[in-house]
Amino acid sequence: MGILDWLDCGTEVFTIEPFGLEIDMPKIKCLCGELINLSPIPNRQSFHLIWEPLIEKLADNLVTAHQQAQSDEDFEQQVYELLLSIKPKPKFQEAYECFNCKRLVIFARASDNVPAFWYQQERANTDVDSLRSLVDETIDNQADGI
Repeated sequence: MGILDWLDCGTEVFTIEPFGLEIDMPKIKCLCGELINLSPIPNRQSFHLIWEPLIEKLADNLVTAHQQAQSDEDFEQQVYELLLSIKPKPKFQEAYECFNCKRLVIFARASDNVPAFWYQQERANTDVDSLRSLVDETIDNQADGI
């Protein structure tokens, strides 16, 4: 499968009013055939992977950002830059979960056109059947309140 097979089926055109601008919104086709929408904010199918050895450094960077922030808005901006920055390279890999088959598609960088890996759930040992529902359980079932 080539790059176009992954993303060609995966754009939806939205018009932004009042300017009449048309924007292609990215999607990716799961191996099961389901389309995964990559564009909603926040994206309920999206996860950012944090490698455990980086957590202490991230915590230190967040403390420093808080100490140096001139305002709440400045601190919030610094947090987003620490967590979601893609320049010069992303700090964390991105994963998206297919609603249909529960596969995870992993991108090494947010700007990549082709996934680095696909993972398929082999067995669920809990009452929940997906990563998203497992995470939703940990935030007091406030799935739609995020």
